[in-house]
Amino acid sequence: MKNIICGIVMLLMSVAAFAQDSGEIPIPLSDPAKRGKLKVHINYGSITVKGTARKDILVKYSTGRDRNEGHDDDNDHDDDDDRRDKNRGSKSGLKRIGGGTLDLEVSENANFVKVSSDSWNNKCNLTLEVPSGIDMTLHTYNDGDIEVYNIQGEIELTNYNGEITAENISGSVVATTYNGEIKASFDKVTDGAPMSFVTYNGDIDITFPASLKATLKMKTQQGEVMTGFDVKLSPVQPIQTKEERGGTYKVKLDEWVRGDVNGGGPEFIMRNYNGDILVRKK
Repeated sequence: MKNIICGIVMLLMSVAAFAQDSGEIPIPLSDPAKRGKLKVHINYGSITVKGTARKDILVKYSTGRDRNEGHDDDNDHDDDDDRRDKNRGSKSGLKRIGGGTLDLEVSENANFVKVSSDSWNNKCNLTLEVPSGIDMTLHTYNDGDIEVYNIQGEIELTNYNGEITAENISGSVVATTYNGEIKASFDKVTDGAPMSFVTYNGDIDITFPASLKATLKMKTQQGEVMTGFDVKLSPVQPIQTKEERGGTYKVKLDEWVRGDVNGGGPEFIMRNYNGDILVRKK
């Protein structure tokens, strides 16, 4: 059957495997000659993806747990630990051999690889080695960064509390984070593909090839907008609106900085609230 899942692995660490803090899983693609797609979604941890010459996908995982965690002596317990010890009995003389479990699932179907961890309590850091020519969607929420290197494809990156880095990219990127810097460097951009870079707290620092043809739409509340390109700026135009109720007429200024690079092209949106916007020329 064409829709048979060609590779599926579920890691649910059991009591006997608590000591295993890291490992790796090779995932074969159904058709290595065709372009693949990757989707990674975790709730707690970092994601790093590296483009390589390999024909499969290698998923490396670690719990992010301190190996010495839980080896404190009695003098190091805080008040909460003391109260728990009184209720459960003293930990003196005991050695930690386990803790929270790792919840990780990896599947492949028709060159579409999914990697996910639903745990909010146990950190899962992932490093993936993938074919360079691949499209991907990466999501993480808490206490982790997203890093992507040497990829040729369409890339969508979403973080909530961490930085986003994309280097040596040939393709397009849509990147969104709430607390962290966005930094990207392109060797080549896809003709006609729009892009977006949005953060709330942090700089946006993007490097494009000198041949870039794009229309830049940029806005920061507290920061500066700077570029190494010759940009033909468009005048700020007021937006006129009329409300249906009561015939209210409103005029507001569009505070975006708009401009064309090398005659213009697809729209690249860059927006933050607290930080600079830097557009560099390679």
